[in-house]
Amino acid sequence: MEEQLVEVFRTLWSVMPRATEFWSAIAGAVVGGLIAYIVQVKALREGRKQRDDDHKKVQQAQGHALLFKMIRIHSNFSGIHQHIESCFEKAARKRDRAEPWQFVLPLANPPDPVHFSSDEMGMLLALKNNDVFNLVVSMDVIHNSLSNAVKLLTTERRALTERLKVDEAEGAVLSGVADEDQFLALRSRMIEVNTLIEGIRAEAKRDVDESGEALDCLNKVLRDKLGLAYKLEPKVKPAAG
Repeated sequence: MEEQLVEVFRTLWSVMPRATEFWSAIAGAVVGGLIAYIVQVKALREGRKQRDDDHKKVQQAQGHALLFKMIRIHSNFSGIHQHIESCFEKAARKRDRAEPWQFVLPLANPPDPVHFSSDEMGMLLALKNNDVFNLVVSMDVIHNSLSNAVKLLTTERRALTERLKVDEAEGAVLSGVADEDQFLALRSRMIEVNTLIEGIRAEAKRDVDESGEALDCLNKVLRDKLGLAYKLEPKVKPAAG
């Protein structure tokens, strides 16, 4: 067996070319192929890195957009809450028996709707922090619901006050006297407006607290996962107890 193998190697060796040019060509082909392979691998790595960098930049842009929307939501909740509470505080200082529909004034500029995009929520979901996602995901819907309630309050209160007879005006305060029949005719509308005000008051306080927590957690996860350098500072008063 060994003799047969030796004979095979001798035969192969006898037919292989001995010229230097042949081996140079082989070596050149091997070296050229190796260089081409290295260049290709480097190009693939650079391409992958570029795609990763581009993807991260897109995520950062979406993160900034989502963060600014959450800041706006929290600010709007705080504005509504502070407006309602200031009206109640002024009424309490007067120590009269006025009902909410009488002293809670319409908000001058009700907030516009805010909508989270599917790309923004997809980015947040991809960060794999379920607690933060669950805190943020419905905030735009809650915000828009409260905004609509504030606009409805303005409409309903105006419809109520327009049916009242005004006897005198002192600044922004209008007053008048209604007889029993007029009072009874409007009583159901008064109760509806009072109920709407109390609902907005309770919801605004709750929303300020929840949006503040969501905003803080969102800011932290975006800094940790995407390197966003934006640092939030408390600018609004905490919700009154």
